[in-house]
This record gives sequence, C-alpha cells and structure tokens, in this order.
Amino acid sequence: MDTERKRLLNRWNALHDSAGLRRAGAFARVLWLIGVILLLVVVFGLYYRFPTAVVAGVAAVMGWVIAESNALRARISQWPVVQTYIKWDRVSDDLARLERDA
Repeated sequence: MDTERKRLLNRWNALHDSAGLRRAGAFARVLWLIGVILLLVVVFGLYYRFPTAVVAGVAAVMGWVIAESNALRARISQWPVVQTYIKWDRVSDDLARLERDA
C-alpha cells in the first residue's frame, strides 16, 4: 500500500509545480497526434482493403489512445480545482516519511 501511496503523492507533487502540468499537457497532445495518425492508418486500410482484423485492431488502439488523451485533458482542466482541496504540507510530510522508511 505504501508504494501506491508514494506513487500518488509523487504524482500530485509533480503536478503541484507548473512543469509537471506542462509535461502532462504535452503528453496529451502527443497522444492526440498518435490518435490522428492511427485514424489515417484506418482510413488508408479501409480504402486499400487491408484485412479486417488489421483494420479493427488499429481502430481499437486508436480509440484507446484518443480516450486516454481526452481523459488526461479532462484531468488537467480539473486540476486547479482539485489542488485547492489538497493539504500540501501533509503531502510533503508523508513523502518525507515514506522516503525515510524505505
């Protein structure tokens, strides 16, 4: 349980500064771009009659990538509200305690 707690607290701590939030935004854009590329592959595959299983597999991956991109962008937009409810001194104290106990 402490590993999961440490991972979550480290993620919150990284998002607390603007660098972590910028990295998350950049990653969301990369995921969106990969989704668009996969969309083009699906369209290309349909046009040139690739095997159905290949087109369906690429389409499934495309859907997952786009869904992850949208979920990440939604979390980024909600972060300013969420962080107001976090006690940052407790996060720092718990991280220090977890580092010391490890």
